[in-house]
Amino acid sequence: MANYSLKDNPLTADPNDKLAQLEGVKSYSQDGIIDRMLKRGTSLTKTDMLAALNAFNEEVIYITEEGGTVSTPLFSTSLSISGVFANADDTFDPKRHSLNVNSRTGSALKEAAQKIKLTKVPHTINTPWITGVRDTLASENAECKVSAGNVIELTGAHLKFDNTDTEQGVFFVNDAGEIRCTKIVDNKDKRTLFVLPLTVAAGEYKLEVRSKVKSKSADNLKAVRAGTFERFITVV
Repeated sequence: MANYSLKDNPLTADPNDKLAQLEGVKSYSQDGIIDRMLKRGTSLTKTDMLAALNAFNEEVIYITEEGGTVSTPLFSTSLSISGVFANADDTFDPKRHSLNVNSRTGSALKEAAQKIKLTKVPHTINTPWITGVRDTLASENAECKVSAGNVIELTGAHLKFDNTDTEQGVFFVNDAGEIRCTKIVDNKDKRTLFVLPLTVAAGEYKLEVRSKVKSKSADNLKAVRAGTFERFITVV
């Protein structure tokens, strides 16, 4: 089951337009998935499952490094080259071209998505909401693909935060941890510009904006609210 709420649409001038946003979606790491498998019951130990998943992940990486693609019930990959070649004699240049790994949802996940029961809930708290991500220095306007060191633009609603507070800001998150983007060029409610740190390695990340809003607790303290972009961001 998944909850969703309707929020003002920042993409149009119509005051009545609404867009839906999923609320309270839980995210599971590899360890979290293994823990769920153990609770369901299995003859395998956590060590066995971790070894098997690591071996699977490594083999997918090896296949990709060899220029191959994979197709599983969960996902499939493809390769593509972006960038313009000057003529028939031109060759691949990492400064002008990029080799991209693309992924698509597999049949099993598509079937699982059809079984999700949606429940509409009221929207009560102004959680950060990211509707668009763009690398302002990219040669091609490829949403969700960004490069370290470039200025990235976020659009949406309730994006403003206090950058002096380390719990707030723009975060890139994956299984290895999270990186907070500290160089903020501009930060407004509907638009934020920041520099993606050079330390962010190539790969897929969840992108979050975190800010503090007043909670309904007796102390009226400010609680951290995170808004996660609905698609993975690829750092190339």
